[in-house]
Amino acid sequence: MHMGAWNMQRRTLLAALALPAPALANSPPLKLLGTGAVAASARDIAARFTAATGREVRLEIANAGVVARRLREGEAADLVLNSATQIAALTDAGLLRPGSQRELGRMLIGVAVKAGAALPDISTEAALRAAILAAPAIAHSDPSTGATAGTHAARLIERLGLAEAMRGRVLIFPGGGAAVGAVAEGRAALAISQISEIIAVPGAMLVGPLPESAQLSTAYLGAVATAAADAAAAGALLAALTGPEGQARFRAAGFAVG
Repeated sequence: MHMGAWNMQRRTLLAALALPAPALANSPPLKLLGTGAVAASARDIAARFTAATGREVRLEIANAGVVARRLREGEAADLVLNSATQIAALTDAGLLRPGSQRELGRMLIGVAVKAGAALPDISTEAALRAAILAAPAIAHSDPSTGATAGTHAARLIERLGLAEAMRGRVLIFPGGGAAVGAVAEGRAALAISQISEIIAVPGAMLVGPLPESAQLSTAYLGAVATAAADAAAAGALLAALTGPEGQARFRAAGFAVG
């Protein structure tokens, strides 16, 4: 970032927090609870936020269903990043502040292979079906815990008539990043996950998005927790995530922004 633009953003953030940088540095860390799809982008922007304001951010990542469950079970957080569906439900439950929601971007699901491997044809449902069927093992996140991509992948395998053929050949992981990691390590031939999770894993390669007829587009939002210890700081962090630098970072991670 140009130094002048960085200094301007820093002044804007400090003004939003209405505290001098030394005071912010001595404040407790902000807790951001988010999903794997937004993890890499959120981590980078949070680091920039800390550099600009002195306020530390503690980022905790889980799949969409687990993030929602943890908040419902009373876990403290200042800012929550999750799918639009989960954000709406958590807001209705009184756990997120109405009016604080901001969209981060929209993400598609893709297929990953190990870097250097031949890229299978996934351009149509028939080609995708053949690619899945040919794989000794595939990986995705855990649908039983409400993982967005994992739930979609499990339903897709069922709809393609592959549930029986793939029995014992599907590796399930808590999150999409770990599923993609299994491909990078050679434990699975294919992974089905959010594209942002695929491109964040060294040793894995994005084949491409699922074909349109098999696709799921997910909007991801941020919202301030009702019980946030520092709602103003959480709002300033969300402003950084959805501002120009945040938008550029999310766009680089494969999100459709704006």
